[in-house]
Amino acid sequence: MQAFFTYTFLTRSWPVWARYLGATLVVLIMLVLRIGLSAYLPAFPFLLFFMAIIVNAVLFNRGSGFYTVALSAVLADYFFLEPVGSLRIEDHRATLGLILYLVIGFTTAGIIEALHTTAHGLTQANRRLAAAEQEKDLLLREAGHRMKNDLMMLTALVRLQERTVHDPSARSALTSAADRIHVLSRVQERLRLGEGTSAVVNAADFITELCDDLKAALVDLRPIAITVRAERHLLPQERVVPVGLIINELLTNSLKYAFPDDRGGTITVDFSRRGDTFRVAVEDDGIGLTPESRPRPSAGLGTRLIRSMAAQLGGTIATDGDGTGTSVIVRFPVDP
Repeated sequence: MQAFFTYTFLTRSWPVWARYLGATLVVLIMLVLRIGLSAYLPAFPFLLFFMAIIVNAVLFNRGSGFYTVALSAVLADYFFLEPVGSLRIEDHRATLGLILYLVIGFTTAGIIEALHTTAHGLTQANRRLAAAEQEKDLLLREAGHRMKNDLMMLTALVRLQERTVHDPSARSALTSAADRIHVLSRVQERLRLGEGTSAVVNAADFITELCDDLKAALVDLRPIAITVRAERHLLPQERVVPVGLIINELLTNSLKYAFPDDRGGTITVDFSRRGDTFRVAVEDDGIGLTPESRPRPSAGLGTRLIRSMAAQLGGTIATDGDGTGTSVIVRFPVDP
């Protein structure tokens, strides 16, 4: 439909003489067809001329449509109304029919022009809207790119500071801070526009890359496998950040504490939707949450951060660690 209107607008840009010449040719074609069908349409002298009005009003403009009405009325009078070969009309009923044809023809040409103008306006509005959407998407990507670069630079500065610190607890705190900043940079890298021009992130891509980064940084040559099962859902920026921080903390804790003494094992990260609820689960088959093996889960900043992020999502946390592994599941509603 859009291509059709584009074509008709090209004909409307023709010179005036070309538009009226084209309208005249269309009327003459309909006249020839009407003469050829005289034996079949004896009582309908104006019928085929309505097609000429429609075609010329669409292809050219309202003026061409009005011109078509007038020209076709004269030709119909001359060729088909008694006495044939004269513009004089003897039958008053034929005069009434001619007047009605003129009224209907002029009205049809005006309506077609109004519809054409409306369609053109809608087409232009859609083009402007599409251009605005592309501009917003470009601005969002540029802002996200700059933010990502700033966060990556901040991460690098924190890691440089980490190398100059000799206190183990301080180094651990700086490492955790750098990892959390890295989560934010990953979010900025994955931002794009969704419905309603809101900034959204594909959760599957984001979680997979985040887990790959943590594996490269913390697993090294240890015999630990990380399995990611993440469904493809678009999450707004304000929700994917807490999800990323929760996964970062839980996966980091499993990599640090679940497999001591180069023990091997598997960590599974799952993100899925169950009805009206999203489920984030990090499960390992390590040594479990024994008092001797891991710090108390309520004591660390990471645990408080997880609880805070879960509360921000309006979700709940369930933890299970029985000595044969640990499972932490966060559930939060799909609609905030």
